[in-house]
Amino acid sequence: MTVFSTDSSEEDPAEDKELARLARYLRQGVGQEWRAELEATEFETHQERMRDRTLQGVVRMLLHRGDLVTIQAGSLMWSGEVVGSGEDYLTLGAGHLCVDARLDRITLVVTKQQSGGMEAKGVANTWRARLRELELTNQPVELYGPSLGHSRQGRIRVVSGDHIWLAERAGLESYLPLGEVAVAVSRVDEGRPTSGPLL
Repeated sequence: MTVFSTDSSEEDPAEDKELARLARYLRQGVGQEWRAELEATEFETHQERMRDRTLQGVVRMLLHRGDLVTIQAGSLMWSGEVVGSGEDYLTLGAGHLCVDARLDRITLVVTKQQSGGMEAKGVANTWRARLRELELTNQPVELYGPSLGHSRQGRIRVVSGDHIWLAERAGLESYLPLGEVAVAVSRVDEGRPTSGPLL
């Protein structure tokens, strides 16, 4: 029977050099290849996660991080912090404005911040539901959309299945295709919103 012991009074310098050379080869050769493979796998996994992400997921991340977000709808822009989000829209707190915008009609430009963020509670689940909140509060709104030519201001009388009935100033009434309204802007009263997800 052969017995191996770690307590050797004799050390073979050639054997130590050979072991050191093997260790170096494993670290620099095979080890480096393994690290490169792991990094490539991590990158591919990250890319797959990013490909599966939705715009709604991006907005929820922005809400929790507290980044400065600029939304662009055509030539119009508003900047602030995301303070609420539903399935198909976001709410931006922009000073004394509450800007609600459909995700499929805007571009988001993000400036990362070091701190901030919040959790939205009690927000309308969909764009239509948010517009109905604005209808129920009867507060003045400004509506924007690509086919509207210019913004329309007034109070939402009714949000129906396919259009919005807007009571404008001077007795005018507008009927706007629901699918064309991209942004609804309302005022925040004395630092607090008059309604909606900013409460």
